[in-house]
Amino acid sequence: MRKNIRVQEPSQEMQLKIIRARTAIASQKQRNIKCPYCCHNAITVYEDTRGHVEAKCKKCGCVTVFNVLSMRRLRHYLHK
Repeated sequence: MRKNIRVQEPSQEMQLKIIRARTAIASQKQRNIKCPYCCHNAITVYEDTRGHVEAKCKKCGCVTVFNVLSMRRLRHYLHK
């Protein structure tokens, strides 16, 4: 049995915000943060991403809170 999901177009104001956000990240590098449980790509972050982000892995279903800045530092130290 399939659920009926209603999909509607975002408001004009929200569409403008989406376009501005896409334009802002167009020149930034992106990187994937992997799920600590199954190593599947959990989320994609950009250079200006800061703070904490909660994500649910699409593969294993585990919910994890990531501190984006500390993940960046950890990766930086591992490459030295």
